[in-house]
Amino acid sequence: MDPSMKIIKPNGITKLMDKINTLGFLCGFKNIWITEVNLSKRFIKIYNKVEYVIDLFNLIFTVSIVGSFFTQKSLTETQASDRLIFTIVFPGHMMLYYVLLYYKQETRNILYHLVVVLKEHQNDAALEREMIKKVKVLYFSLAGVIVTVFVAFGLRALYQVVNAGDNFITLIPAWPDVHDPSTAAGFMRVGFYLWWLPVAGKFMYAYLILLTTMLAVCYQFRNLQIYFYNLEDIFGDKTLSQEEKEVKYEQAFKLGIQMHSLTLWCKKQHQRTSQEMFAIEILLFVSMLLTQLKSILGEERNLTHLVTIAMMTMGGCLSLGLFMWSGGDITVEAAKLSEAMYSSGWENCYGQSSVRIRKLVVNAMRQAQEPVVYKTFGIVEFSYEAYVSVSTYLGTSQNVDRLTKKNTHWIINRLYYSMSISRAIFFFLLCILLSIAICLKHLAILMDELCLGIYFDEHEESSIDHSHGSIGNRFIRFGTLFLLSLE
Repeated sequence: MDPSMKIIKPNGITKLMDKINTLGFLCGFKNIWITEVNLSKRFIKIYNKVEYVIDLFNLIFTVSIVGSFFTQKSLTETQASDRLIFTIVFPGHMMLYYVLLYYKQETRNILYHLVVVLKEHQNDAALEREMIKKVKVLYFSLAGVIVTVFVAFGLRALYQVVNAGDNFITLIPAWPDVHDPSTAAGFMRVGFYLWWLPVAGKFMYAYLILLTTMLAVCYQFRNLQIYFYNLEDIFGDKTLSQEEKEVKYEQAFKLGIQMHSLTLWCKKQHQRTSQEMFAIEILLFVSMLLTQLKSILGEERNLTHLVTIAMMTMGGCLSLGLFMWSGGDITVEAAKLSEAMYSSGWENCYGQSSVRIRKLVVNAMRQAQEPVVYKTFGIVEFSYEAYVSVSTYLGTSQNVDRLTKKNTHWIINRLYYSMSISRAIFFFLLCILLSIAICLKHLAILMDELCLGIYFDEHEESSIDHSHGSIGNRFIRFGTLFLLSLE
């Protein structure tokens, strides 16, 4: 435990951070929190040595993925597309992991001030339970994204093994060759596939720390709102005189200003230490979507390939959305603080005290009205509108993109001031629908090609119109082929 940082009043969030600290130790993040890891000393000693081997394997894993560009030449279009995606995702996330390790001490200091220092004077129990629940939801969401993509690639490779007799190909390492049928090559491919999860676990924990810090900033602004609203209760205390009430109110309001200043400091420090990680996340998201768009527009189309791409697209949208939604929540909650200051009860003061307190309230409100926005690259804001703009501009076809550009501002203007959870759900569902629309479009083309190439070429070819026709006709043709195959 850091001797300069002590937990005076333990709360639910500090207990949650103890668990996150233990999970971080298992993922390679040591001393991310101020307390000791809740594991036996013998296990810690052994695992510290094992961690060097794990880091070496992770490095070999990442280098092998990148090295496949120089060793794997005869790849199919789908395999080349997968290789391009993974050579972007794994090295990029590895950089994010090491950047967070570099700023480990600063991150620990920020979390200490948000979770311990600022909670000494105001810690609403309901907000605390809500934040703990939201952190757990984020954790399971990130884990679900990783496991879903992991299983999707495994099932696709297994389908190719059973259906076409191909090798079990998920990731494309430098060795073995994709056409090598030997037993050693098969074991190596399975080993690379299984090692995917430990590597992804480190990335997931880096995301969890970033999002937990952003959530702590957001809920601290909400705590401050409750604090200022509750100041009006001072004037309802009948045991104090008017002068004593005014003195107590002034001291409490100044304490609120100090907590607000410390909260802004924590936000600025987190912005400073996380700007590289935010930039990496934006670049990874854009690169991944462009690569998947190229893969969708390629010549190879099959159902398993489209489903895998859809899952990766939704996973990428969700991972970026978690950051931008959290940034948007911080902006919205910080903007509400000036209203809480105005409603704190300053109108109950009289005489010279009233003049002095009014000036204090006005200056505090002026500071609270300044927008609190997370940015990366100096211009890209982490907000709801920015998320919709990035996702829809890069992730849709040309026609859907025109429709989205036409209606984006109309949607944002009417939803910006609604509940943050509703906005988050709406934007996530929007990205899912756009991804499904792309997959259905190319699935319809795939079914049309199957119908024309397998059935109608063998039967009444001269009477068949080879134009794509409507989507309904494509489903009818595909259904006819399916029924005939049953016979």
